[in-house]
Amino acid sequence: MRMRRAAFAPRLAPALAAAATTLAAPGGPGEREAGACSCMGPRLTLLSPERVDNAPVNARVRAEVPASRLPGSAANKLVLRAVGGAEVAVTMRTFAPGGRVEVVELVPRASLEPSTRYEVAFVDPEQYPSTIVFGTFRTGGAADTTPPRLGRLGPASAHRSKRAGGGSCQIAGPWVVVEGVRADDPDRAGAQLSFGVWLGDASGGIDASKPPTTIVSASRRVLHVGRTSLCDPHDFPLPKAGPIWLGIAALDEAGNASPLRRVRVNMAGRRR
Repeated sequence: MRMRRAAFAPRLAPALAAAATTLAAPGGPGEREAGACSCMGPRLTLLSPERVDNAPVNARVRAEVPASRLPGSAANKLVLRAVGGAEVAVTMRTFAPGGRVEVVELVPRASLEPSTRYEVAFVDPEQYPSTIVFGTFRTGGAADTTPPRLGRLGPASAHRSKRAGGGSCQIAGPWVVVEGVRADDPDRAGAQLSFGVWLGDASGGIDASKPPTTIVSASRRVLHVGRTSLCDPHDFPLPKAGPIWLGIAALDEAGNASPLRRVRVNMAGRRR
């Protein structure tokens, strides 16, 4: 998958890695244009903290969840729990720009236990297996209260495809590429950083006190915002015309945010 799975790249859930591709109309799960474009369907993926041994005790869990699996009742839910222990009481937030996956954030209502291994699972008694563990991490001994640092951002540009359709996986677009993304966490050198992305209003105003429109990861200092192909399950409500403003902030595992930076994008875009 593209840039989003960064230096902080999430591991795919082993139990789902062999999911079969199914025929569907463009835009559906496991979609494929007959004879040409074959895509794996979206899957449960832990974004952070994933397989770390020193997560802060005030860490919150971020996961990508297929829209078809979004928790809808007490019987169908995402669970954070100590390995071999009880569930952790959490508040759930969902960032839903309309794609086939949504970012779900589980915020523990109390500090996690230090030096303890936790697992993240999806539970649905009507499915087999009824419980899928798709990520683990271990806490360290301290909280993280220092915001990450986001450096000056490079160029931000809209992209469109000239070869959309015709049996390929390409779509018309647009999507946005933000280059030169540099961020770090003063408290934790190996922190798995994510990036909140806000869509500005018509006048360019962005209210950073509100939750971001979505949360993404970065790869090789590049962010992609919006759906880039039929195989990409992510989406973002990008206008198709006119200049727009995006707000971007670095987020650490504990939810601390850097000051927001704004980038202007000409949606006329480049055609590839």
